[in-house]
Amino acid sequence: MKSMTLLVIASVLSFAAHAEDSAKTNCEAKINELESISKADGQALHGGMAHDYHQLLEQAKAAKAKGDMAMCQASADRAKTIYNKARGK
Repeated sequence: MKSMTLLVIASVLSFAAHAEDSAKTNCEAKINELESISKADGQALHGGMAHDYHQLLEQAKAAKAKGDMAMCQASADRAKTIYNKARGK
């Protein structure tokens, strides 16, 4: 019975660690995508949209540096939405 309890605890801890790594990887991938967009297709953004896009990109980077992956992903997603609207996607 004790070994079953240990197995369950180990499984839960393993899942939590994997989810944390996945969030970090996802955050990094989104930031990289936004930076690539900015370099390759930055002219698609204009006026307030460009300002908002770059501000959200910086927020995502700052959140990543603080370890706040939820905020990182949320900021990156909002920046991508602004880009998609500017491009008419």
